[in-house]
Amino acid sequence: MIKKILAIQTSSIIADIQGNFSALELYLADIFHNADVCPDFLFLPEVWSVGWYPKCFKDCADSDLTLEFLSNLARKYSVNIFGGSYIRKDGNELKNSMPVITRDGILVGFYDKIHLYTPDGEGVLSSGTSPCIFEIESVRFGVSICYDIRFPELFRSYINVEKPADMLINLSAWPMARALQYSQMAASRAIENQCYFLALSQCGPINDSVYNSGQSCVYDPMGNAICLLGSEKDFMYFTIDTKNVSSTREKYPNLKNRKVCDFGFSVTEFSCGDS
Repeated sequence: MIKKILAIQTSSIIADIQGNFSALELYLADIFHNADVCPDFLFLPEVWSVGWYPKCFKDCADSDLTLEFLSNLARKYSVNIFGGSYIRKDGNELKNSMPVITRDGILVGFYDKIHLYTPDGEGVLSSGTSPCIFEIESVRFGVSICYDIRFPELFRSYINVEKPADMLINLSAWPMARALQYSQMAASRAIENQCYFLALSQCGPINDSVYNSGQSCVYDPMGNAICLLGSEKDFMYFTIDTKNVSSTREKYPNLKNRKVCDFGFSVTEFSCGDS
């Protein structure tokens, strides 16, 4: 199964939802003006509609505004959308949520960010509790948001199922100061899980001379780079082939050879000498 992917590396205006909507609309119109660009899936970065600034999250939370905007885009361009994330009102809670929307504008579901980055104040939100696989047009996507990438057990959950993910994704607002770590972890997650891995970050300034990294990247199941971006506004347009995933796993049966009991949470300890 071959599918075309468009991933947008964009910069956001802090706390300006309508301004960020307008900027994305203009950028997509420019990209889709090229007749050669006809993706099956569109990916956006984390909190692209409000920017990475947790102090504004409560005021910028919404229930339907972002969903309506993304649904209209999906129908306009006939593309399945993984909508980065936005700050979602969920009853009395606020969550950093990734909406997934089909070509006809229908919401498939949400992934709520599990690992919240509390040093920056993201603890004002409620954490998600469940990993999510979305199967759309016969491609299985295991999803994550930003800080989640540091926890490889999350991605193993997408492999330890009857039908493992074909592609893992991390949609983020990743800091420039740790940009190298981001690409290294993305390559590692691709290699250890033998599937495609998309790491898509915002770019541009946040505040007080702090910047998002950009430098988004995609790796194939062997850890080879397919696309690498710089630190400016840009996009990646590439194809994935699920047959490449299955053939890699057959040729190198690393996943079949795993001994799960050896790296669970039960540890045998040995010690000698004085303590």
